[in-house]
Amino acid sequence: MSDTKQQIARAFAFTGATLLLGVVVFFFTQALIPFVELPDIAGSVFALGFILIFLNLSFALGRRFCSRTFEMERYPYILAIVLILPTVILSLLTNLFSGPGAAVIFFGMITLSVLAGAYFGIKSGSRKRDKLIREALETGDIESNDI
Repeated sequence: MSDTKQQIARAFAFTGATLLLGVVVFFFTQALIPFVELPDIAGSVFALGFILIFLNLSFALGRRFCSRTFEMERYPYILAIVLILPTVILSLLTNLFSGPGAAVIFFGMITLSVLAGAYFGIKSGSRKRDKLIREALETGDIESNDI
């Protein structure tokens, strides 16, 4: 398989897995979404929990994707948006929020967290890829013109 076809296949596989992961996250956390609107410290704790969940997942997906390829380095940003699409769509369809203001704040919060996770995942994945290439060059597993 040519390199371009391999990259497209990798992107397609990651997109499908990310969409499935987004649906799974929504179904496991849908009962907790209304608690984000609580006015006291509990609401902040639940909001922080959602931020950390989406940040961590986006970071892991971005790191894994970027450590495998030179091309499509900005693709984890698309994966980040695909990750939150099920939560956005399904929470709007099931009316989990008391009003549109709470929904906008929640969606903005998780959007910023997945984009930050993608950014840091790209950086970490690139460093990991470069380290693996450097180690392979030092051990003689690959030649510099193979890269």
